[in-house]
Amino acid sequence: MAATLSTRRRAVAVFAGGFCGTIMRYGLSGLIQAWLGRSWPYNILLINVTGALVLAFVTTLADATFLVGPTRRLFINVGLLGAYTTFSSLALGDVLLFAQGQWLPALLYLLLSMVGGLLAVLTGDWLGQRCLKWWRRSPSQAKITRRLSGALPGDLTGSEHIDVQDDVLLPDLLREPETRGPRS
Repeated sequence: MAATLSTRRRAVAVFAGGFCGTIMRYGLSGLIQAWLGRSWPYNILLINVTGALVLAFVTTLADATFLVGPTRRLFINVGLLGAYTTFSSLALGDVLLFAQGQWLPALLYLLLSMVGGLLAVLTGDWLGQRCLKWWRRSPSQAKITRRLSGALPGDLTGSEHIDVQDDVLLPDLLREPETRGPRS
């Protein structure tokens, strides 16, 4: 039975992820511009492509319920990567190139952004699938699963979902009345 996350928990996960994603984008953008220059939007391209790769990787693991629970998924996919990658920055970079009369670099940037993003998503999904195959073949996986699920409250041994640290972001102390279960 899946637990429903409180509105407060969801909001804090997205807010915290967004804060971290914004800081990462700012820092990485400055480093890329210092290294490659400001003549072309290298920073936006690299940030958006790496964000697409990580988004596909995390989504693949989350869809397989592999160590990415609902709070982590909100933190990473919606908050962190939502702030880290933005379509508006891609569009602005392209419009600025067009406005400067740099038609070929603008078209190349748009093409590289779209194709690079698609290839990054396919690569992230492939990496996620490889990770899942490795995890399922690992001889220590069953031992770890038993140890972790034995430490959890309630009967989670039949569940394939292992997310023991989902409470790290925000303990769900103030649950809505309909989601509160009996305490043991």
